[in-house]
Amino acid sequence: MTGATGQVFGIRALELLADSEYESHLVLSNASKINIGQEAAYSVDDVVSLADEVHDVDNIGAPPASGSFNTAGQLIVPCSMKTLSNVAHGNAANLITRSADVTLKERRPLVVMPREKPLNR
Repeated sequence: MTGATGQVFGIRALELLADSEYESHLVLSNASKINIGQEAAYSVDDVVSLADEVHDVDNIGAPPASGSFNTAGQLIVPCSMKTLSNVAHGNAANLITRSADVTLKERRPLVVMPREKPLNR
């Protein structure tokens, strides 16, 4: 989850994953933590409790940053324009963008939900 507006969509995705056969690995950007408090009826601790595993955004050595980490894909929900731009240009400076880069390299599905509108070129 990144700092874009629409934290409720990321929270809902975690709730749906909790009721599925999939294991969820959550990475919250620092801006996401701020926006959860401003937009949602959840605390950051509430959101963290929905995930099976939680990884620090600055830990680019975490399991999701490796191609050998087997996943069905990755969601970035919500996805800030900064994160979308970083993914598109291969800037893998944090765990969210690094794991997205690996997801694409491994030809796994990557779903992003940009929330800022209107979109620029």
